[in-house]
Amino acid sequence: MKMAKIIDKKTERNETQCRLVFYGIYFSFAAIFRMLPIAVALGTKLSEFCASQTPQNKCVGVNKTDGYRVACSGGFHEDYLPEDYPQLQSLMLCHLPTDYFDPTESLQPYSKLVKLTVTNSKIKEIIGEFPEFLQNLKTLNLSHLNLERVKPSTFKYLSSLEVLDLSYNKLHYLQLPTAEYLPKLKQIWLAGHSWFCKHNLFWMLRVSKGLMTFKVMDFNRMTCGDHKYFENPVIPILRMLSDLEKECPSSPPNNCVCTLDHVVNYGMSSSFSLHPLITVDCSYRDLKILPKILPHNTTTLLVQGNQISTVDDLITNRYYARLLDIYLDYNRISSISILEGSQWLAQCRILSIKGNNLTKIPTYALDNAFQRNRNIGLVYLGANPWRCDCLFAPAFQDFLIKYKSFIEDITDIKCSYQQDDEYYMTPIRDLPRNTLCRTSTTDMVNYWDSLNVLLAFLIVVLILKFIYDYVLYKKYGTLPRITILFP
Repeated sequence: MKMAKIIDKKTERNETQCRLVFYGIYFSFAAIFRMLPIAVALGTKLSEFCASQTPQNKCVGVNKTDGYRVACSGGFHEDYLPEDYPQLQSLMLCHLPTDYFDPTESLQPYSKLVKLTVTNSKIKEIIGEFPEFLQNLKTLNLSHLNLERVKPSTFKYLSSLEVLDLSYNKLHYLQLPTAEYLPKLKQIWLAGHSWFCKHNLFWMLRVSKGLMTFKVMDFNRMTCGDHKYFENPVIPILRMLSDLEKECPSSPPNNCVCTLDHVVNYGMSSSFSLHPLITVDCSYRDLKILPKILPHNTTTLLVQGNQISTVDDLITNRYYARLLDIYLDYNRISSISILEGSQWLAQCRILSIKGNNLTKIPTYALDNAFQRNRNIGLVYLGANPWRCDCLFAPAFQDFLIKYKSFIEDITDIKCSYQQDDEYYMTPIRDLPRNTLCRTSTTDMVNYWDSLNVLLAFLIVVLILKFIYDYVLYKKYGTLPRITILFP
């Protein structure tokens, strides 16, 4: 009996051990099968999984030496249980179904994350801030989204962040990442084609010179998105804008406004071939002379509605060497003779001097310069008190007709008022050539009358002299004294 009891106890113990082994194997396999939906072959990269153009609508994972990595396409799914991965260190989300991302709500179970990637989605907005529990996060990749704006406070709790990737979004501007919020930031990636190249990006110039604690790693792939500088590299454009701000004569008495209107690329791709087109607007500033200093490469100068009386700076001032367009309308200019034979006149593109005090111009000099000028495009000469006398008007009329293709206001170029002038306010182009050199019909009549009276008087004098000489000869036989002079 004792032997039977011993055998029964051994049998019972073996059965218990078998049950324990069975249950252990069962629960192990259950856990494995539960994890199967997110298991992936070691040779597959998670980045390749998210590179697909369409959502995979599942999660996959891989176990690496530095921790478990998971990628979910199309959002989190029922086959993925966050509580199974409390120590998850790398998470990639792609093809998310919403146009916003709430980090506090989505990342609550993952306080141990070291790397987070949200990519290839149509997310336009980050809701709130990344939560405080992400103290270990070192790399944050928010690339290839539709983000239009990112607040600096979005990252204020990420004190360990070292790498921030915001490339290929729709960001127009970005405020300077501050050491207060991101004290350990080393790299930032910003490549894309949507940047509005304005003064609020000037901090990038300091970064490009190595004056900040972090670096923008892809400056060469950042391009402007605004129409003025579309697809031009960001840093060269920002340098131009910064230089323009320093050189612009914006302080009194000039108070001018300077703009970088456009940038021309004379090369294939090199930023060194970029040429700025700058406009300086000093109109209606009560100026008496042209500004003495202009930004380098100024191409257009607007000085309408001032009290300027001379254009000497076009010839003598080196800052005007590359000036192509000048608008001098409604000033007090009475002569442009100083431009005769000048290089500026032979290279200008737009010359607008309407509404001044011009009565005549050196037409032969303008004609000679315009024949050599391949840039000339527009000329405005109207609303000046042109003098239509016989010395100036014929040559000026020929000049206007010859260059009518780019004299835009030719019908406004009219004769000024003169007493008894029948051509007052007549367009000089339309003056009749056969009567151009007489001022009026009355003057012509007076001229011929005076000539006839003079001729009649001379004839009477000659007749009287002949009678006088004849009487002397008959009476005294004396010839007129004039005959003594003849041999």
